[in-house]
Parts: sequence; C-alpha cells; structure tokens
Amino acid sequence: MQHKSLIIWDEAPMSDTRRFEYLDRSLRHVLGSDDKPFGGISILLGGDFRQTLPVLPKATRSQIIDLTLPNSYLWTLFQLQILTRNMRLLSTENNNAHTMSTTFFAEWLLQIGKGTLGRPDPEDPRDTSWIQIPHSLLIPPTHDSLQHLIYFVYGTKILNAPTATDLSARAIVCPTNEAADNINSMIMKSVNAYSRIYRSTDAMEPNGKHTSDLEGLYPIEYLNQLTFPGIPPHALELKLNTPIMLLRNIRQRDGLCNGTGLIVTQLLPAVIEVTIITGACVGQRVYIPRIKFINRPLDLPVSFSRKQFPVKLCYAMTINKSQGQSLKRIGVYLSQPVFSHG
Repeated sequence: MQHKSLIIWDEAPMSDTRRFEYLDRSLRHVLGSDDKPFGGISILLGGDFRQTLPVLPKATRSQIIDLTLPNSYLWTLFQLQILTRNMRLLSTENNNAHTMSTTFFAEWLLQIGKGTLGRPDPEDPRDTSWIQIPHSLLIPPTHDSLQHLIYFVYGTKILNAPTATDLSARAIVCPTNEAADNINSMIMKSVNAYSRIYRSTDAMEPNGKHTSDLEGLYPIEYLNQLTFPGIPPHALELKLNTPIMLLRNIRQRDGLCNGTGLIVTQLLPAVIEVTIITGACVGQRVYIPRIKFINRPLDLPVSFSRKQFPVKLCYAMTINKSQGQSLKRIGVYLSQPVFSHG
C-alpha cells in the first residue's frame, strides 16, 4: 500500500459513508500518517448524486441521507469537479440527424434528473411528478405491446439462431425482478431449442445452538416454492444458446464475476458449459457448478439454504443490474412508475 499513489472509487455516492471513513482510518494507521487524510494517498471518487443512494433495509429517508458522503467529516477535504461535456455527443462517427436525436434525448434525461420536467402529482407535489415520455420512444399500448417490445429488441432471427455478439449487445430492462422473470419466461416459451430443468436442494438451518423439528415446520414442498432476490429458483429451466447471467463471484481471475453475461453451450447433468460474452474474458468457454446459497432473514430464527446453479436468464434484467453495460439496442419495460431520485 505504501507504493500506491492513487485510489479510484467509482459509483461513490452509492456507497455508505462509513466505508470511506473506515478506509481513511485504516490507511492512516497502516501508513503511519495520522495527520494526513487517507494516509496521504490521493483518492479519486466518481459518480452522480442523482443515482441510487446507499441501501439501508427498513430505513427512513433521513437515515439514508445521513449515510451519504456529504454528511461525513471527509467531505470538506474533497475538491468537487463537475463534468459538463458529453463526449459521446461529440463523436464524429454519428451523422447529423442521429446526433440531433441523441442530443435531444440526453437533454431530456438531464431535465428529468434536475427535476425541471413533469407535472406535479396532486398527492405529493413536492417530491413527485408525472413525466410524459416522448411518443417517438414508445410502443403504442395494445394487448400485445410486450410482444412487440421483445421482437423490437431481439427479433425472430436472433431468438431462433442467436450468436454471442447479438446477445451481448441487446437487453430488456425492467424495474423489478418479478417483471424481468415474467419476460424471460415468455421468451423461453417461444425459443425452439433443447431444454433441461435443474432442480435445487433446499433446507432450513437453525440459527444458534437451539434446534427444533424443522422438517415438520418447513416441509420440502414449501421450501421449493420460496424465492429470494439474488437466489435462483428451485426449478431452473435452461435451453441451448440462451443468454444467462452469473449471480455470484466464482473465479474473478477467469472473468466469472457477479453480473457476467454468458451463453449456454451444453447442458450437462452436473455442470453447465457456457461461453463468456461480456467482460474482459469474452469468448472463453468455462463450466459452472452448483453452489450453496444461504439467506438469513433478520426476523426469523432459521436460515434458508439452496444448492443450485448461480445463474438466471437475462433476456430481461433489472435496471440496476444493467448499469455499466454498453448496449446497442435496448427496450425498457415500465410496468409501474419507476423514476425516482434523478
């Protein structure tokens, strides 16, 4: 650490302020520079305060605000630099018509983020507004609008004869995991390919030394029906040449990190053979094993465990999961009001 001169921290506004303070105290102690912030190492923070704020379960608005970086003793030590030039709009590869359209869209997004666009909601005029999305960005509302959105993003050719290049550049994003799962299920039914269903091994484990008859309280049939965020379902159906996303860090050195995009190449009994389609190891063929997931509810005396492949379909994904990806064609499925905090 003594040989480091710069630490870059991206998406800083989304991090709990205590993380920065812990790093500050640790570096001062390790480097022996108690009078210098971060032990004298320069820290470069990047991000936008209109993004998602730190997540604190069951917290009030004031408690979440207290966890943001401007409320830390470190905030006065940083020098604020605001980026005002959109480099993507200055690209010479775009034609004039496309550049004007992109410029309008970028300005429209900035107005939403600044809170200057929209009609105040009568029930909450201070914090909530109704925003009219430009008609050029909308699919007309009909009984099969969702099907039109799917074919706009993927098309019949890609769904039936997909390639890694096509799948890595397209996605449908949704506000919730439930909406994404529904779209993935709908697309899977329309894909003609060899399929296989992998079933998990579920169990309830007591917390602490006191045990009870968990099998009587939580039968296997009940456990199989449970779903939790970030944990794959009990019955995981996969098909050849379908896109999936990794849900856990397995081998970061080989590019197998949480959020990595993969395409299924073989459905074997004990492992899944996949090809990496996003990240730094694109094109590598790897094998995914089953791993154990554990969910520990704070309000229950037991923990839920599930042994399953750490993947899920990703024709559609949540908006948060899509952050950091570069996509050439994207569809946004807004099943409910989702714009908040910029």
